[in-house]
Amino acid sequence: MSDSGVPSSDPWLERSRLDGMVLDGFTYGIFFLLSIEACVAVWKGGKSARVKLSKRQAYFLIAYVVLTFTLGSMGFAANARYTEDIWINFRGGDRDPSFLITNEFDYWYNRLAIDTNFVMVWFMNLLLLYRCCVIWNYQFLVVALMSAVYLAIISLSIAVMISASNSAVFFNLNIQLSFLVLSCTYNLLFTILVTIRLLAVRNRITALLGPEHAVTYTSITATLVESASLYFIFDVIFVVTFATHSNVENLILLENCLIQGIAQLLIIKRVAKGREYDTTMATHVASTGIAFNRHGPGGATTTINIEEDGAIAVPMTARKLSGKKDVSPNASDDSEAIAGRKEGHVIAFDIPKLESNDSETV
Repeated sequence: MSDSGVPSSDPWLERSRLDGMVLDGFTYGIFFLLSIEACVAVWKGGKSARVKLSKRQAYFLIAYVVLTFTLGSMGFAANARYTEDIWINFRGGDRDPSFLITNEFDYWYNRLAIDTNFVMVWFMNLLLLYRCCVIWNYQFLVVALMSAVYLAIISLSIAVMISASNSAVFFNLNIQLSFLVLSCTYNLLFTILVTIRLLAVRNRITALLGPEHAVTYTSITATLVESASLYFIFDVIFVVTFATHSNVENLILLENCLIQGIAQLLIIKRVAKGREYDTTMATHVASTGIAFNRHGPGGATTTINIEEDGAIAVPMTARKLSGKKDVSPNASDDSEAIAGRKEGHVIAFDIPKLESNDSETV
């Protein structure tokens, strides 16, 4: 037994730590490629007239991607260096791999790794906070709840960094477990809030315009990406294994922060391509309505209200019946009436009367 109470040789501990480093390298490769793709997408989005992304927003997102990539790379390099020390540089003597894995905070580059990961988490959680506020249109209760949990996470992470500087055993830090539980709670709240909001929007848009108009913002893929549920699943597994002191945690520990970074980069790519749920959509969906004016005999007009509050712009074009001709005497004048006419909070559309040779009315 070593001084830390861990057996001098624990093959499963050593194997899980080595396999975790391999998975960390694989995850870092994905993180590296997505960081490049995100920067390119943001740069193109800032120059595109189709995407609602200002140059200021583009520069901010690029700076965010570069910052998180730098922090993630520093953490990965420190973990790779210590993995080399465990099985090569420190081979022999009284420091076997099990002892080195357990007492990793005795070495400054491991403390650097965990510090950079915590700072990276601060920025990534800040982006989640911003996205949640945007999706909920800055509703006070949502902002207050998410902000309170976010500040608590920062406080606990600082406490863990202080403990790490005192060469504490990482697996025995109760405050680290508290940090992981609170971080998991934060991601759970984000996932629930975003999913509820997107599903509500999907139902509202589907009722108004049909399912094809809700695909861009509220497909299953959009829901999973926006809610960062990919990271939440790994977060739950890591919390359970850490609390039970299972060596399975070593398979997730090193790449856990990078997985969250990947989820964030997927969100940024959607923002850069103009496919995200933004404040404009949140405002329009809050109160939406459509009214159609149908011309009847003698110039009479019938208004059909689908919703009575709000407004939404719907592009429409006059179409001829398949195999039929428009014989309406005022067809040329009525076709111009397709342009929307705003009446109060409802945009009304004049739909001309189209008659076939069989006196069929549409």
